[in-house]
Amino acid sequence: KMLKAYEGKSSSSSSSEKKETKGKKEEKGDGSANKPASDAAASSSQAEVGGDPKTGQGATNATTADKGDAKKKIVKRKNWLPLENDPKLVNRYMKVLGVDTNQWEFHDVFGLTPQDMIHIPTPILAIMLLFPVSEASEKARVEEQKKIEEQKAEKPEGVYHVKQTVGNACGTIGLLHAVLNNTDRIKLQDGKFFAKFLSETKKMDSGERAKALESNEDLEEEHEVVAKAGKTKATAREFANLHFISFVMVKDVLFELDGRKSQPIAHGATSRTSFVEDALKIVRKFVAFSPKDARFSVIVLAPKKQSFQGGAGFGGGGGGLPSVERQQEVVSQLVEMGIPEDKAREALSKNGWSLARAVEYIYSQ
Repeated sequence: KMLKAYEGKSSSSSSSEKKETKGKKEEKGDGSANKPASDAAASSSQAEVGGDPKTGQGATNATTADKGDAKKKIVKRKNWLPLENDPKLVNRYMKVLGVDTNQWEFHDVFGLTPQDMIHIPTPILAIMLLFPVSEASEKARVEEQKKIEEQKAEKPEGVYHVKQTVGNACGTIGLLHAVLNNTDRIKLQDGKFFAKFLSETKKMDSGERAKALESNEDLEEEHEVVAKAGKTKATAREFANLHFISFVMVKDVLFELDGRKSQPIAHGATSRTSFVEDALKIVRKFVAFSPKDARFSVIVLAPKKQSFQGGAGFGGGGGGLPSVERQQEVVSQLVEMGIPEDKAREALSKNGWSLARAVEYIYSQ
């Protein structure tokens, strides 16, 4: 069973400890993730979540050596409270920002195989991963960025990406990436944050979007409300050393979206049928960075469960069949999963036109 976000202070995080440097104390690291050392990081600073993806400097109170002498230069940056990876809280947040949660919502995931997700309605549009930042993951990130620069890789077009310049904003940025890369499926509500922010920033690059997000006081306030509503005290989560990223499919390509990275990371071709399996392969690579750490957590963006139950919840007729249009929609979703149409219709009709139960029925045969 996948565990939820780490509650309390990470015993393995060395960056939250105070260190003496030539008689002076260094500043503490970013609250969203303390500073795990990286072999490839600059010797004058350790990498922090929320910091600059090239230098590894943190989002708040970064310290750097000043031309080799003992003087320290303090760079202060905005720092938000960290979010908890609770789908109920994320759904509440998403609703406030302008998505109809009667249609779409985040669901908990308790395993890392497609079979662990058969209870979730399809299509699954995005996967959000919360993972512990480690020395291994930081080394991989730095090497990946070096490879991008050496190959002079072009940034993919049509993928919405926001850099992270605010400490602990990774949860909000992960949500932005999940929603705003699926506007062909998700209708954004007029006049609310998602619709307005997308309209204002659509033609901007990742860095310009970061500045727009950082200056948006309304979003900062909503983020704080959700952060304070978590079961774990936000002040305790400051030391959790965790980071959110998202996986989406754009133009039949699987993308990893991380605000700490300079651009979206393409992981090859995918399809609506294979998206979950392909994304979970990458998730398992992150798990391999810290195989003994139980603080990994996954939630997925998919249709609301009630929309796919039989009876009144589906057809709206107190137990009657869903409309012909709705029947065809659900049949099409099973066909996208590679199930023949005749078998899809048979499974649905035997299970009250519940998509989740039909999938379970098919896999049990």
